[in-house]
Amino acid sequence: MTIQEIDSKKAELLKQVEPLIKKKKELYSNMDISSPMSEDEKELNSTISQIFGIINQLILERRKLTSYSDDKES
Repeated sequence: MTIQEIDSKKAELLKQVEPLIKKKKELYSNMDISSPMSEDEKELNSTISQIFGIINQLILERRKLTSYSDDKES
């Protein structure tokens, strides 16, 4: 995967996660903090975590590619 492909995929994932975070904020604003976590909230948390996990992997991959290309130029 190239740096450009990584950046593109990361941007795509960030666009996907934005509405999920907005929905989670809406859930929190309508929820009693002491109530148990709803299934919707659990699912949102899981999905958001998965997306950020993929983004973290992409960031690490990008750093490796950048480091590798910097090393080649030295």
